[in-house]
Amino acid sequence: MKVGDLIDLLMTYSNDDEIEIEVYETISGKFVDSSCDITISLENTFVPTLKVDVEAGKFQNFLK
Repeated sequence: MKVGDLIDLLMTYSNDDEIEIEVYETISGKFVDSSCDITISLENTFVPTLKVDVEAGKFQNFLK
């Protein structure tokens, strides 16, 4: 997704709305978790990066 597209999408919501991110494991496509803990990081990156925090334990079943 291009930055402008993301900005346009986010601008369609009001300040009172929340966005929920659903996390899926890429190989199996199984649902892992949903999170509203999203940050924008500018540290150690060349471009702004959205970071989604998911508990490490949620991925244990996929690492076996």
